[in-house]
Amino acid sequence: MPENGSTLASRAFGEHADSALVVAYESHQDAMRFLSAALSHANGIAMLQGPMGSGKTTVVKAQLDWSARDAQVAFVNGAKLTPRQLAVGMLEQFGVESIPHDDEQMLESINRFLTQQTRAAQAPVLIVDNADRARSSTLSLLNWLAALEVRNRYALRIVLTGRERLWALVSERSLRHLARRHPTTYSLNPLTRPETVIYLRTRLIAAGGERSEKMFPVDVCDRLYELSRGWPGRLNEYALGAMARGDELRKAIPKPRLIVTLDGEVVAKHDLKNKQYVIGRSDLADIVIEDSFVSNLHTMLRVYANAIVLLDLNSTNGTTVNSIEIRKTVLRNNDIISLGRHRLKIVNVPALSSGMDEKVRAADTVVMKNLDDVRRSRARHNIAVGKHKWPAL
Repeated sequence: MPENGSTLASRAFGEHADSALVVAYESHQDAMRFLSAALSHANGIAMLQGPMGSGKTTVVKAQLDWSARDAQVAFVNGAKLTPRQLAVGMLEQFGVESIPHDDEQMLESINRFLTQQTRAAQAPVLIVDNADRARSSTLSLLNWLAALEVRNRYALRIVLTGRERLWALVSERSLRHLARRHPTTYSLNPLTRPETVIYLRTRLIAAGGERSEKMFPVDVCDRLYELSRGWPGRLNEYALGAMARGDELRKAIPKPRLIVTLDGEVVAKHDLKNKQYVIGRSDLADIVIEDSFVSNLHTMLRVYANAIVLLDLNSTNGTTVNSIEIRKTVLRNNDIISLGRHRLKIVNVPALSSGMDEKVRAADTVVMKNLDDVRRSRARHNIAVGKHKWPAL
């Protein structure tokens, strides 16, 4: 069963997207190198800033996975975070089994753990996402944590993220212990136009989508780049909207249909859902026309997203479209195909693109099965059906 477009969109760009999927681009890679260098420095402190949707959280979570190989790591969202929530979050993620209820004892427990870890191995890492949205009391606790030392080594390495001017947070809030560690700052940059194409198509493919270049052609990618200005979060939002509109549009567009009449009476209607249809008098045809003036395999329809092509299969009496005999033609809406005494009207034909028109007109570039190919294919199908009906004794 074909997958619902909204489900695919959600897996690629929405709430069901794989959080582990990271499409690296230049600024993302630079930010990762910056964090690695800052955390390996004696000061062990870094600030990552950028507008909402710039990919800060994605970068620090990738750094979290990397740092966790060598040290204990805690990640907290600073938005409206209370001091107690910060302390409890650190102890839980550091794996401390017994967490005191008393605030003072909790701070002692944090100090003891950080001291033990720093003496035995690497100092633990604390990542505070959205630090610029934290409460003043929480920032005060963070300032206290920044002052902890063990044998002239800082006992906690710190990464803070926030919007522009994150660096001003230290001076404006009088966070002197943080300031004493001289935090360095990296400002994220958006994706470039070429990176936007790679980003959109890679996420779609990773979510299980096919033909990503069809869903996101270059002109669509350019438009999404202009709307989002290259920021990943906004790009995801606009990509979701584009896929939703595309899904709605595909559902709204009616399928091409072939209406078969004999002497003015409708005898059959066929929705053209497949890519190819052979029309003829034989039972091997996809659309059977019982007419003595129609060949066994008379003509073929090739159905494309942006065109429907009619090809005569060397029929005895020929094929006419709108009273003109043809060998090959591109059908337009409401064209009338004449086969013997029958008339076949084609409706809901997709608009023909200029690129498709050129391909169809150039005989050496159009891929069409000839009559022998069709006969061999139908014969193999007939044999396969026969074997299925009559098992060997």
